[in-house]
Amino acid sequence: MPINSPPEPPVTMEQLGTPSGAPIVDMRDVFERKTPQTEEDRARTQDFINGKIEMIRRDPYMTDAEKAKAIADLQARR
Repeated sequence: MPINSPPEPPVTMEQLGTPSGAPIVDMRDVFERKTPQTEEDRARTQDFINGKIEMIRRDPYMTDAEKAKAIADLQARR
């Protein structure tokens, strides 16, 4: 099966990061948690953090010092 050549790029490229003129609005209050965390929420959060710690422990590209720092940072968030 022959490989088709890719299509030509568009003539004009979209400029990313240009201001749109829209106002910047702080929306944190809109998305603030409305109910307290449940035990299940806390357990799932802890499972997530434990998974991240295990990923760090197995990372072959990090030094032991980098791993220790990253794990300490995650454990501080518990």
